[in-house]
Amino acid sequence: MAKVIGVITARMASTRLPGKVLQKMAGKSVFAHHVERMQHVNGLAGVFLATSNDPKNKELIEEAELFGCGWYAGAEQDIVDRHIQLCERENADAVIRVTCDSPIFDIDSASRFVSEFKKEYRDYIYCSNMTMIQGSLSELISYKALLEIHKQYRGAGVSMPIKENIDKFNTLGIEIDIDLCRPEYRVTIDEALDIEMIHHIYEALYKGKPLDLHEVYTWLDDNPDIAKINMNVGIKGCEQQSANLMEKPLYSVVASGRKYVILDEQKRFVDPNDLISKIKELFPEIE
Repeated sequence: MAKVIGVITARMASTRLPGKVLQKMAGKSVFAHHVERMQHVNGLAGVFLATSNDPKNKELIEEAELFGCGWYAGAEQDIVDRHIQLCERENADAVIRVTCDSPIFDIDSASRFVSEFKKEYRDYIYCSNMTMIQGSLSELISYKALLEIHKQYRGAGVSMPIKENIDKFNTLGIEIDIDLCRPEYRVTIDEALDIEMIHHIYEALYKGKPLDLHEVYTWLDDNPDIAKINMNVGIKGCEQQSANLMEKPLYSVVASGRKYVILDEQKRFVDPNDLISKIKELFPEIE
């Protein structure tokens, strides 16, 4: 039987929000909430912290040990190798991977990734109808794929080389519940406004067990002022590139000489008037 472990990538020296992983929400650190959610993913053989050997991470490692979470500290910039080393040490065939800025990642889809991998080997399993940039998803990457990635890449966007060459890997895209496809809501932590927004969510909903993502989105629907707190926070370059590789936009506005033209998903020219009519059809509230 294939062995899959859960890996949480985290460090104290965040570029935009240093120390965010140990900030408190509803009485627990951000990292502790990640561990709790990962421990509820079905089929995992253990949960581990992948961090760097920077001395600043000593407190984070102690937090991992407190919650029964294994750990590995490797090179600061070689994030792919941290995952490889954990797989080799734990004799794991794949990892469920999240970064420590997704304290409400979907447990059910992660469990499905594990189940599908154990049925049939895949290099990469992901959600096909929602991108990871909003902070609600994990991904499964096999040990073999990690080795292949490491031949050319070391950075934070671990699965980026797969997405750039997806026809060269054995991948599986899984659709999640349409009610969980809510790209308008940002439930990731990268800046202070993100912490503020998600802090409100945890204070309102956390009752000592992992938050249900359906309940989170319902609460945000009912509390639009809270949802708007971090709506204008930008995403990091590697995250934007990763999302663009996986999304399939219905329409694109592209430069053409000294003007712009509109193309559909098949890259065919679209008359602007036709697009306006389509927008009115999709959004009847627009006059």
